[in-house]
Amino acid sequence: MVTKEEVISKINNYLNGKVTKKEISQWAIQVLSKERFSTEQILIEDAVTALSLLHDENERFDTANEDLSFYIDCLSDKKPYGVKIEFLPEKEAVV
Repeated sequence: MVTKEEVISKINNYLNGKVTKKEISQWAIQVLSKERFSTEQILIEDAVTALSLLHDENERFDTANEDLSFYIDCLSDKKPYGVKIEFLPEKEAVV
């Protein structure tokens, strides 16, 4: 199971140029393909997903470094991380 500390380390390594976009995105994609995240792990899943989006060579689609820094702050409990969940009304059964 991937931990907050591991994700923080991976983001820092990327932001400090210790790993490439390709390396970090491959790691993230591998994690996403193997892990099953619980509702308590939404922040970790979202941070790993953001790293997986670095796979594209077109920088327009990259996750911004500011966003990655925000994930570090949230994972470190320096900032709150809010998630909005919407529940769609159930459709009535047609008889």
